[in-house]
Amino acid sequence: MMLFAPKVFPKLSTLSHAGRSMYIWVYYTIPLAFTLLLVPGLFLKVMGISPGAADGDLFFMRLAGALLVSMSFMSHQAAILDMRQFFVWAVMGRTFIVGVLIVCTVLGLCNPIVTFFGCIDFSGAMWTLMGIRRDEAEARGQQAVTAQPTP
Repeated sequence: MMLFAPKVFPKLSTLSHAGRSMYIWVYYTIPLAFTLLLVPGLFLKVMGISPGAADGDLFFMRLAGALLVSMSFMSHQAAILDMRQFFVWAVMGRTFIVGVLIVCTVLGLCNPIVTFFGCIDFSGAMWTLMGIRRDEAEARGQQAVTAQPTP
């Protein structure tokens, strides 16, 4: 059983379409994760949010950063090893998170800027979904369906 992917920095051309989107997503999540983990106050300041009284020591922000580091590592490994079922789960999970953020914004429980970042992640999830579909089409020997301009 292989514990780690054989290469940390593979050539993008060697990855599947879905794997490539997950791999590139990690370059967004790793800096965000370490910022949340190590300097969560900086993240809040950039977002224009003040820490709540319940999280004055920013423990929960640091915990979120640690969880995101873990998810980023799993996504990185899955992308390189082309773990397609993981890609499907990632799309589902990332879509769920955006749904939660939208509901929280509508209810006034979070700052709308947080939902903006969620929408960035949602667009990445949709990129992964398109990659999954393209990989499946290529595996069936079909040309991937792409948007074509109408005459």
